[in-house]
Amino acid sequence: MLAESHNFVSETFNLAPNDYAPYVGRSAFAHKGGVHISAVERNPQTYEHIPPSLVGNSRQIVVSNVSGTSTVRARARHYGINLTEEQILAIVQELKELEGKGYQFEAAEASFELLMLTKHNSYQPKFHLKDHRVSYDALPTENIWHTRIQSTVKVSVGNQEVLEVAEGIGPVSAFDKALRRALVQTFPEIKNFQLTDYKVRLLNSEVGTAANIRVLVEFSDGGQWWSTIGVSKNLLEASYEAVTAGIEYGLRLPDSVK
Repeated sequence: MLAESHNFVSETFNLAPNDYAPYVGRSAFAHKGGVHISAVERNPQTYEHIPPSLVGNSRQIVVSNVSGTSTVRARARHYGINLTEEQILAIVQELKELEGKGYQFEAAEASFELLMLTKHNSYQPKFHLKDHRVSYDALPTENIWHTRIQSTVKVSVGNQEVLEVAEGIGPVSAFDKALRRALVQTFPEIKNFQLTDYKVRLLNSEVGTAANIRVLVEFSDGGQWWSTIGVSKNLLEASYEAVTAGIEYGLRLPDSVK
């Protein structure tokens, strides 16, 4: 299939797949807006000149602050999540509130799927982040200062609590490593997860350092890609939220390489 070949070539050359590539990009068959989505749900030929499956791609229902119940209902069907009308209305309300705070689920569909799952009564997270700390040390060596950043995380997996420590080139790297160490014994597939992209955007910049910060991260297991989001006035908190959500989502993928 063309889409699979596109992803294989991108992975081979260590490049992020082009989401906007014709036919094979993840956004090639993307649809946004209630009326638009309703039309595609009734007759895909109104907006798609070929079925996406012919090139190994799939239809994407884009979620945004203009989304209504039809969008959420379509995404729920796509994810295979059975929601009541009351749950759908609650998701629409929360979606609008979150986007008002700076969340943008168009580029973080994995986070939106997790949001939908939290409204489902049967949802059980794979793990819970109980505590995390970051320390920063500057060490002088022959008149040159070297930094050491260390992260400590405590997670609960089932009835077990795990405490791990790791060092990294930055606080996000250290946190990512420590979290993986805490989970790898229970979830060995996590060894295949790679953080392939990390984007930071300053929102409402007119308030300077008090502005909200949006962090988008992208993960891959070598065959699949997914993106998650975090928003906070604290860069590290936004980063930790996005990374934690990315690992949680990856562990839920049925086709993750074990």
